[in-house]
Amino acid sequence: MNNVNYNLQSENATQKRGISGFSLKMIAVVTMFIDHFAAVVLLRLLYASYDVRGAMFQSEHIGDKLIIWTFEHQDMLWNVYETMRLIGRMAFPIYCFLLVQGFLYTRNVKKYAFRLFIFSLISEIPFDFSLNQTWWNPTYNNVFFTLLLGLLCIVCLSWIENAHKKWQVQEKDKFIGWVLRIGTSFIVALTTFYLAENVLYTDYGFAGVLAIVLIYLFREQPMIGFILCIMALGEFSSDTEYAALLMLIPLYLYNGTRGKQVKYFFYAFYPIHLFAFGLICMWLGV
Repeated sequence: MNNVNYNLQSENATQKRGISGFSLKMIAVVTMFIDHFAAVVLLRLLYASYDVRGAMFQSEHIGDKLIIWTFEHQDMLWNVYETMRLIGRMAFPIYCFLLVQGFLYTRNVKKYAFRLFIFSLISEIPFDFSLNQTWWNPTYNNVFFTLLLGLLCIVCLSWIENAHKKWQVQEKDKFIGWVLRIGTSFIVALTTFYLAENVLYTDYGFAGVLAIVLIYLFREQPMIGFILCIMALGEFSSDTEYAALLMLIPLYLYNGTRGKQVKYFFYAFYPIHLFAFGLICMWLGV
């Protein structure tokens, strides 16, 4: 929908004030990188520092030296860890917002969903390797699954909205039309929430899908939708998610254009950087 207008906006991005979708993606990537470095490398070093042994002080291995240094600066590094995790809270709401934008303006939603599905599969081993310290953990799955379920949910909600519009055009009973729309939307949302929380065990669980749905429902008032997204994450995921309210500033500056197109970089960055962090931890011996 609105593909022509969106393409014109993209071509004239440099003529508009504010920041593009590319800039929002870069903010999300950088904050995600900081978050995952803390969650994978720094956290493992901190845990290892509670098991320092005498022989480590004589070792020349860089991993042992880092563990000892971490042991000597534990209080400071725990503060650094918590700060980096707070910074990381900025990433997911931005990805939720960009997912909805992508759905609204994509030419082919099936290809969009297929890309998310493929990268959810590709990312699972790096995700488990780095965060779960195993090659496969079916009880906790990567965020691409969350985004995919969120996309499928808003696709269904869009179909329901269009069906309701046709119902109204045909001048059928308005009350029944609204009951059907609200009822089917509720069933779709609950089903998707259940899949995220209890079947696929996705990162952020049902709260992540709910965040995407709220941004979609308030797509005409993006600031309100974004605030509700963060409120949902803060209420149902973690209090630290409220830190993402700072992202209202770049969202306010967003000019509605795509900016530079390096699509697969943003897809590939997720599994690559996670796998790299896992390898670093293996090399350090933590």
